[in-house]
Amino acid sequence: MAEKYKKSQYKGYILYYYEEKYFDLGKEIIDKNYKEIKILKDTKRNFVEIIEISSKKYVLKENRNEHIIPQRKIMTLLKKGEALSTLENLYNLKKERIDGFVEPYLVINKRKYGMIEYSALIMENINGKEDRRYLDEIVELMVELHKKKIYHGDFNPGNFLLENRKIRIIDTQGKKMKFGSYRAHYDMLTMKMDSYQEMKYPYSKDFFYYLALGMKKIKKLKFIEEIKKKKKELREKGWKI
Repeated sequence: MAEKYKKSQYKGYILYYYEEKYFDLGKEIIDKNYKEIKILKDTKRNFVEIIEISSKKYVLKENRNEHIIPQRKIMTLLKKGEALSTLENLYNLKKERIDGFVEPYLVINKRKYGMIEYSALIMENINGKEDRRYLDEIVELMVELHKKKIYHGDFNPGNFLLENRKIRIIDTQGKKMKFGSYRAHYDMLTMKMDSYQEMKYPYSKDFFYYLALGMKKIKKLKFIEEIKKKKKELREKGWKI
């Protein structure tokens, strides 16, 4: 049975965590009692930086999409949010002794009229590096996760980093597959089509394979790519789409 997270409030924010020490960590972050080490990403959609508190480094990730895109913000009336889903999923995978995922510690949310207007996930900071020599091992690891009904959602070499000879997995919510093997095929097709064309495809080509392949091909159509490019440009100009 999945373990339930703890929930506390501090200065108008809601903090979610499993260990009490992370409530104290959250208060330090809300009070801005941390040192900014490095900004890894700063876009209209996401903000990611490495911070330091009491000589320990953490990764702070804000998912801005949830509160700047109106239709997604409205959906947070009914949903817990991506950050909290990630905390909950990855914590319980660790309890199931499924290792390799970067560990999430804490979620900091603020809601207004029931909708998320700020969301941050605080995670373990690792020193992993992308190493394409381990691509086959990464594919094998993903196959093992698929056997446990876990999919990644953005299966590419940059999200599987080598740290001390171990593969660490980042940038995933750790969700479980619900619709047959569609997500498993989508993961593998993402790797093969976008990053590792020489990859030996590990699964038989069933109905879900062709469904996932069709979706990948649709997303790669020129006019779809142009729409995505235009939306990105408009977001950078401040449009909420």
